[in-house]
Amino acid sequence: MAVKYRLIERKNLGNDKTETPKKQYAQVIYGDLVEFETFLEEVADGSGVGSAQVKAVLDRINIVLKRNLAQGRRVNVGELGNFRFGVGSTGAPTTEEFTTSLIKEPKVVFSPGKALRIAKKLANFEKKELSEPQNGGSQDSESPDEI
Repeated sequence: MAVKYRLIERKNLGNDKTETPKKQYAQVIYGDLVEFETFLEEVADGSGVGSAQVKAVLDRINIVLKRNLAQGRRVNVGELGNFRFGVGSTGAPTTEEFTTSLIKEPKVVFSPGKALRIAKKLANFEKKELSEPQNGGSQDSESPDEI
């Protein structure tokens, strides 16, 4: 099965913006959201434990991740991948003027494990033409740098 996308026109912010003011970018067309309960049932079906036990483990993983990330640790979650905090800050003119208030809210950075990296490399893409949404609705938007 392929990841479906459409082309959207956006303002060109690159060095060639004078020659080419607009460019075409891919935008993923997402299918249905797999609800959490469905996800739990799928994991349980293939593991020999019930969905309640799967949920309990996922809840515990969340607690352990929060605790370790808050302590500045990177967390390896086996074949799933690694989690870490990524931070940025506003600059200060001197080291004396730098305070922790200049540090921006951390982002959780996920680096996929081997199986997910392979899945990314093997991804196939299929272009779809979408008709305009009816009744003034709109499609979900995604920045081209997130694709």
